[in-house]
Amino acid sequence: MTYTNFMTNFTGAKLFADRPYASKNFGKASWDAAINAGYNPSQVKTALQQLGQHGYGIGSGLRTDRMQGVKGAAHGMSRFQGPGGNMGLNSYMQAKMAGYSADEIRSGAESQGMYLPQRASQQYMMDKQNENERDMMLDYMNQLTAMMNRPQPNNQVGRSTPYSVGTQGAAGISSESEGKSKKKRGTKKWNRDAWAAALNTAQGTGAASGSSGGKTAPVNVTSST
Repeated sequence: MTYTNFMTNFTGAKLFADRPYASKNFGKASWDAAINAGYNPSQVKTALQQLGQHGYGIGSGLRTDRMQGVKGAAHGMSRFQGPGGNMGLNSYMQAKMAGYSADEIRSGAESQGMYLPQRASQQYMMDKQNENERDMMLDYMNQLTAMMNRPQPNNQVGRSTPYSVGTQGAAGISSESEGKSKKKRGTKKWNRDAWAAALNTAQGTGAASGSSGGKTAPVNVTSST
């Protein structure tokens, strides 16, 4: 019987130290003394069940009159209850390894009358911070996924579609440019036609002079610059 927990302070021998033959086991007086000391019935029952597994005796009256109907080691966080009757760091880590979240461990411990001592409480705060950072990252990733899956507006302009520039747009500019181009081409064509007509007239005049017996005067055609 080397295992001990807080209930070993309430054995018959401890409660009745003035009795030479007081039992080192537990009776109803042990239960009552622990409750008066501020322990929760679930804490007391769980501690007694733990001690019973290590060879301590538990009186029949204690089992039927006190422990009956009280939640013990088989319920919730009580199965991780530490020797002090609470959820120390070792107990906290055992519950965590069993798959419980930080909030489940703390709320479950409190429902069984336990609390998280300093080191377990520090671990709880670290776990909560990690959970919050994880949730923020997941939320951010979900937002990115939603943005990537959002339908995009069909605002791409094809090559055949004129861009709108000013009030007239590219269509007006194209029309104006085309008109200027035609005008320039027409002017050049008129110059060529006028030059050809002048040349033909000069040649015709020379031919007429030759037929009348006169000398043919040379035609000097100079293009103006």
